[in-house]
Amino acid sequence: MTGGWRLAARNLRRNRRRNLATGMAVALGMCGLALLAAYVDRADAVLRVNAVYLQHGGQVAVYRAGGLDQAIAKPAEYSLTATEQAAVRQAAAADPRIDRVAGHLKGMGLIGNGCRSVPFAALGVDPDAHRWVLTHPEVAEYAADLAAPVRGRPLFACPEVEGRVALAAGLAALLGKTRVWDDLPEPQLPASLPDCASPTAAAAFAADANVQLAAMALDGSLAAVDADVVTIIHTPSAASENQTLQAPLPLLQRLYGTDAVTYMAIYVHRWSDVAAVAAQLRLRLGAAGVPVTVYEFTDAQINPYYAGSMTFLRSMAAVIVTIVASVVVLGVMNATTLTVYERTRELGTLRAVGFSRGQVSGLVVREVALLASLGVGAGYGLAHLAAVLVRLAQVRVAPPGVPGTVPVVLTPGLGGALLLAALLMALSLLVAWLVVRQRLRQRTAELLIAVNA
Repeated sequence: MTGGWRLAARNLRRNRRRNLATGMAVALGMCGLALLAAYVDRADAVLRVNAVYLQHGGQVAVYRAGGLDQAIAKPAEYSLTATEQAAVRQAAAADPRIDRVAGHLKGMGLIGNGCRSVPFAALGVDPDAHRWVLTHPEVAEYAADLAAPVRGRPLFACPEVEGRVALAAGLAALLGKTRVWDDLPEPQLPASLPDCASPTAAAAFAADANVQLAAMALDGSLAAVDADVVTIIHTPSAASENQTLQAPLPLLQRLYGTDAVTYMAIYVHRWSDVAAVAAQLRLRLGAAGVPVTVYEFTDAQINPYYAGSMTFLRSMAAVIVTIVASVVVLGVMNATTLTVYERTRELGTLRAVGFSRGQVSGLVVREVALLASLGVGAGYGLAHLAAVLVRLAQVRVAPPGVPGTVPVVLTPGLGGALLLAALLMALSLLVAWLVVRQRLRQRTAELLIAVNA
């Protein structure tokens, strides 16, 4: 430690109560901001994993041109044909940054229990891709509770059930299907039609896992298939809890009489490569004459909930950071102002013996730098302590628009903490420098005879 820093450290022992209060203000401000940054980072990770993996959207999604808006209403015109799918897979295979490509089919229809039929919105998933998604490390880390089935086994874990489907909890309740394939005795007996007017009809619905799917095929004809409920799930969005159905892609393609898919989800190895991968796919598919539109998962057109939620959270965080930083800086400014006015004669003496304004200012700024450094360091430690206490308390919250609850896990990151520390340090040093420079504008003689404190 040089002489200037040693003298600054010694000066901090003067006015210990004031310096302690100022240091605590910096520490508490740093703690709050670090926890806020950890919360926003965690929310971003949960919502991102929800959109990309649990909704099977991929980091990059490829639709036929106009398919995002028209594929459900006009599937025959706006679905990706087998030839177009092959072209997308070929373009993806040429990019080593891409981890996996999966085709998905969306559709609508009616699902019945023998007496009652309700609308469904179906998503056809590739069983291998479904297994990969639900067992992905990021899903296990950030959304394990949301990915876990409410009842039964995941679709990929039931290969012995040919017509297997997964129902959202709300849809299962509407149909009275409280049991799944694994709950029924072996061997499975064919489902019998109950007397719908009988008071025992509800019990009859729940006695088997069989449902019937009816829809209009892509050629305009009516089609129907028998299916068995193997799992009950929560959907990534509460708005779709009463209508969502998931099924293996081949089953839905058989129902709709097609080999087409609505879109292709592309998963990359690193999140930082998403924009570059999407741009490269646009170039390659455009050059090949494939009429598609490529979307990144951050696009509000394809993930409005994720984009809107993160815009709100980041805006809210920016406002809170501004308020907290302003309060901390005002505290530092007030403390520095009192210190400078109390030590006016001392500053004048330093000027009289030959110290320049810059050297005198540097001494006070060093004191503030040491105090702020101790404060941000203590604040970062407090943030980790608070995060551990929250984790031990097993606090759970219900994310808006998402069924179920998730644990609150806060992990203050070093990168974000360094940025916040740099912000608080820079602002604290700036106001300290401004305060002392303002006082040193007076002549040395005036500083020496000053009586105000």
